Amino acid sequence: MHGCRSAKVRKILQLEGHASRLLAEYEGGLVGLAPSKHKAEQCLHRARALKVTLTPSELSELRSARSGV
Repeated sequence: MHGCRSAKVRKILQLEGHASRLLAEYEGGLVGLAPSKHKAEQCLHRARALKVTLTPSELSELRSARSGV
């Protein structure tokens, strides 16, 4: 039955198969990245929590440090 398929149908099936494999690799890679993203979000959350406790002079110091001054 495979011999009855046109070249275009075979090409579509080939491209769909290749896309499926690439998507599976991509999704597999995301699984490994999830813990890193979670840790990064935790760090940002802790930084924000600490930022609200800064005195005005410390806040000015932070701004200067961020601007590279």
